[in-house]
Amino acid sequence: MSLQKVLLVDDEQDIRTLVCLILERLGGLQVRAEASGRDALAALAEGYVPDLVLLDVMMPGMDGVQTLAEIRRMPAFRDMPVCFLTAKVHPAELQRWNDLGINAVLTKPFSPARLVEQIRECWQEVRQAEASRRQA
Repeated sequence: MSLQKVLLVDDEQDIRTLVCLILERLGGLQVRAEASGRDALAALAEGYVPDLVLLDVMMPGMDGVQTLAEIRRMPAFRDMPVCFLTAKVHPAELQRWNDLGINAVLTKPFSPARLVEQIRECWQEVRQAEASRRQA
């Protein structure tokens, strides 16, 4: 199984457009972009199953932390790899995000080539951890 489908959630149209172009053209990935946490949750509830979720932290209405908590409450997506994409990273928040089950935190601004690499690394680490748990 390989990383193929990414659900991108970001309220900024320019970021959605840029990240979609990067992931599709440089990464060869299929990207579904949603403008809000509520839209992302609706897509998941309607049956869209990505391999990884790339989630903005700061969004109006339902922010990334709330969206992550809701994703983790959905049995089918409890172990879904989720990476935050954010401009602000505070050490105190990192611990809280880890407690909620975030798999990686990627920062804005980002290098296009490095973004694809970071997403693949996050996905791979989650898959390796799952394989280790199954063997134990």
